[in-house]
Amino acid sequence: MNTSQDKFDLILRGGTVYDGSGGNPLRADVGVTGDRITAIGDLSGATATEDVDVTGMAVSPGFIDVHSHDDFHVLASPDVEHNTLQGITTVVVGNCGFGVAPYDTAAARMGVLYELPPEVKPWDGYAGYLATVDQVKPSLNVAALVGHNTLRLDAMGDNQEVPPSIDQVTHMAGWVAEGMDAGAVGFSTGLVYEPGRYSTTDEIAAVATVAGGYSGVYTSHIRNEAGGLQKAIEEALVIGEMSGCSVQISHHKASGADNWGDIERSIEMIEAARDEGMNVTADQYPYVSGSTRLTAVLQNGALVNGIGGFGLVQAEDIVIATCAERPEYEGRSLASFVDEWDLVAEDAAQKIIDEGGEHVYAVVFMMDEGDVRRVMAHPSTMIGTDGIPAGSKPHPRAWGTYPRILGRYVRDEGVISLSDAIHKMSGMPADKFNLAGRGYVREGGFADLVVFDPETVIDEATYEYPKTPPIGMPHVIVNGNFVVRDGVHTHARVGRALRRGRE
Repeated sequence: MNTSQDKFDLILRGGTVYDGSGGNPLRADVGVTGDRITAIGDLSGATATEDVDVTGMAVSPGFIDVHSHDDFHVLASPDVEHNTLQGITTVVVGNCGFGVAPYDTAAARMGVLYELPPEVKPWDGYAGYLATVDQVKPSLNVAALVGHNTLRLDAMGDNQEVPPSIDQVTHMAGWVAEGMDAGAVGFSTGLVYEPGRYSTTDEIAAVATVAGGYSGVYTSHIRNEAGGLQKAIEEALVIGEMSGCSVQISHHKASGADNWGDIERSIEMIEAARDEGMNVTADQYPYVSGSTRLTAVLQNGALVNGIGGFGLVQAEDIVIATCAERPEYEGRSLASFVDEWDLVAEDAAQKIIDEGGEHVYAVVFMMDEGDVRRVMAHPSTMIGTDGIPAGSKPHPRAWGTYPRILGRYVRDEGVISLSDAIHKMSGMPADKFNLAGRGYVREGGFADLVVFDPETVIDEATYEYPKTPPIGMPHVIVNGNFVVRDGVHTHARVGRALRRGRE
């Protein structure tokens, strides 16, 4: 298509455009004016302030990380390099029940991993957090979920093992209302973690109903991803029905070798719910290992009996990722401490926590590659990093998720097509989380764009060197501005707080 506009701020010329819908690509130029895409087609007669030849490259919507834990990180390190260098232009924070408000409770739980600069002051609720994001202007956009664990801690203090009173449920619901009024995209739970694991289905549904009234998403790190996977997914579906929320299953997996293959049954449950008209989806990171608090591994009996949410895990399958008080422990397997201290695995893990503090994170190898591929190929699945970039040896997913899918699973192994992969990374999450104007390469939409080479793009982050950026992804554009140019971060601070349904 030709355009009557003859001058743009930016033209990307000659690329193959994947619009985020999952449809066939189009060879076209893309014109950008201000923060918007203003033309797609033959722009041979037009000029631009910046004119970039991207022949041979794919041009896609910016990737939307639907499962981020960068709530505090986007304020502490606004370049957010681990995300932007792999093409992520929007993160959805507040996952697994860990939200950003009330501030003091949130800061004590997740903020301790990052040191905020002095100019970032404590915020008041979700409205205050989103306003702070707009003030700081990180290099990418930020949308937020309201986190149940944080609200429960605030409402109930240390008395978590008893059911909440009506007043306490009302207190939590009030915070959900504040968050949804401010523009939060939904409500999240983390039901293998303290204190969410003490909550009942009825409690969660009562609080989630507030989000349902705003057409929000209920996203959950479900109660059990191991032997109780099916029952846990059933609970999430029931909460969706009771609350009126759409449902998002976080990092869909089957944990523990005894449970590998059970993913077939969980997929069947999701398919059945979708056939009945429920809006049920999931997300995934493309690795056979996860990362979590070492305390959660102990609380779920993963080293003893495997009946908890992680299944049975061996000491050699656990590697310390973040241990602020004992950074020399980072990168070592739990098995090495078992041998050094002559302790059983559970006692060795507790000793690491005693010495390193409760905020010790570990990489845990617990999934099957075949299951990873089945989940990835299913139409209910979108992509999220679940990245926690703290410490010297974080999980490489924080730096490598998106190029790993594009390189290994699309190009090299053909698990999904390139169009499908981009849809799972852009248009699908934008629709699910009601991110207006995002997720597609369309005229009038926001100019969040990624330019990558389908023939060379690949992750370079490894477990030994996890903080390594990918290759084959030269340009990343947020709101019409280059945040990555020729593979180098520009330090442009052009991101925004995104509010549900609002452009």
